[in-house]
Amino acid sequence: MKQLPIFLLIILISSVIPAFAQTGDHVPTLVPPTLVPTQDAGMRDALLSESAVARIQADSQLRVGILFNAPPFGLLNIRGAVAGFDADLMRSMADAWGVEAEFVQVTRQTALDMLLSGEVDLLAAAMVHQRELDMRVEFSHTYYQGSQAVMVRNDDGAETLAQMADRKLGVVLGTASTSAVEAWKSRTGHQVTVESYMTLEQGLVALVNQDIDGLVGSRYRLRTITQPPGVVRIIEEPLAIEPYAVAMRRQDVPLRNLVNRTLQYLAQNGRLNEIYGANFPGSTYPAGLVPTWENLGEDAPTLEGVPTNIVYPTQYVIPRLQDGQPLRVAGLRDVPDDAPESEKRLHALNQAVIERLAARWGASVEFVPNSADNALELVANGQADVAVGVRPDWNRAERVEFSSPYLVHGDRLMVKRNSEIESFNELRGGRWVGIFASEPGTADQVNELAKSINTAVNIYTMMREQDVPFYILEDSNADVAFGDSLKLIPHLEAYPEDFRLTTRCPNCDPWYTREYVALATAQNDLDFWLLVEYTLQEMAEDGSLATLLQPVMLPEDVPQFNIWPGPASYLGFNLRAGQ
Repeated sequence: MKQLPIFLLIILISSVIPAFAQTGDHVPTLVPPTLVPTQDAGMRDALLSESAVARIQADSQLRVGILFNAPPFGLLNIRGAVAGFDADLMRSMADAWGVEAEFVQVTRQTALDMLLSGEVDLLAAAMVHQRELDMRVEFSHTYYQGSQAVMVRNDDGAETLAQMADRKLGVVLGTASTSAVEAWKSRTGHQVTVESYMTLEQGLVALVNQDIDGLVGSRYRLRTITQPPGVVRIIEEPLAIEPYAVAMRRQDVPLRNLVNRTLQYLAQNGRLNEIYGANFPGSTYPAGLVPTWENLGEDAPTLEGVPTNIVYPTQYVIPRLQDGQPLRVAGLRDVPDDAPESEKRLHALNQAVIERLAARWGASVEFVPNSADNALELVANGQADVAVGVRPDWNRAERVEFSSPYLVHGDRLMVKRNSEIESFNELRGGRWVGIFASEPGTADQVNELAKSINTAVNIYTMMREQDVPFYILEDSNADVAFGDSLKLIPHLEAYPEDFRLTTRCPNCDPWYTREYVALATAQNDLDFWLLVEYTLQEMAEDGSLATLLQPVMLPEDVPQFNIWPGPASYLGFNLRAGQ
């Protein structure tokens, strides 16, 4: 029999000793916190007539279902207070709305039913947005991006997941690690032998003892588990992305919009970064994880004026597609031959995205001619099924639904490849900044950026996009170019040895502004919206979206798409290419 090292004995003992706390009315549970899909408990298909916003307004109270045993997301601390990232986020949200947050303990067995029965308004329970759950509840933007990862022994040669093929992996029963392994096997065709354990600590013992080759678990938990220094490490490549989101009742559009708008507000004003750093010490909230829509405003979203009635579409798109009718698309306009290169590339991307989506659904496409200016109205009025190339806008959010953005562009700084310039800090001394004549307001923006670091710059207006190389390389009219990345990318492609985009500083956000491009569907046509989302995610996962983005984005700038775990089919549509 193998002799276990003392640190392994400590791990095993600690994994089976329960910790109890008796404080106030809250009693923590030892039930594992992972939320899993369960069978429909009936009455789930009944359409809501009133949003939970009505009750929150009436009672001035937000009831939040939260886990008491899932640090650092939710826990009952030694003072009897509910703490953690989820708790801090919900308190910040309630403060913005001017109401009190009441925390209600849920478990993985009770959470969904407590939400659907109206006992809680929201679930903020370390909850991974899984596709199977979309048939029962609705989710907010992703507010935390986790992942399932593989831990290996330090002397193991594996650096990628592919190198774990035909080997033995350990998983913990009742957690997402099992489904993550199965999904990875299905996606890649690799085979592994799976061993199951009751706790992560027991799996670690097996890994160190060489009973398994890798241990699968939440990356955060793998990082925090007690482990001997220099004995194990985590493969960087994620096995599965785990997007955490707030859950609410299905088709409660007013509440979902209010939650999403507040998440954007908290990201914009820095509050999300504050509570993230408090709960994940030494970490900074990921830039761009929560997108900022147009017309967000600077003031906190409030309950005042939020509608409480729920509107449903008069017609649904999926039955039309299943009936063999074409997908009606608005948002494109005719692009003349002499249009700027950036406009041609953006048009080609938008058209290609729609055509790839429709091809996976087996649907033909019918484009509404020259409909870029009124695309959202056409969708809202039922004259088009989807709008392409639109900017998510809070002023339109009560009439249409916006998809996750498939393109990010915005202001960047382009410099000569051998330049020492990385940001406006290196433009001191009266350097010349070239801006595009087609971008009004950029001169004021550049001057404000320079003023923010107590300096001044000279501005040169570039009349034509195609002449940027001449202005900088030949005529020396400008030291750098500042403007929309869509206009800069073609020059990086044509002159790879001469130009580059700056990163500003290590771990800085390289974007000075971000603009998101998305699709729009009719409000509350939830099944079609989900079909669009799932298909975009499959395109991101199989790399076809990145291929489409090559003419308009640098590979390193393509954002990590929020891919919700779950099957690659929906309502009879197979979402993977060529299947």
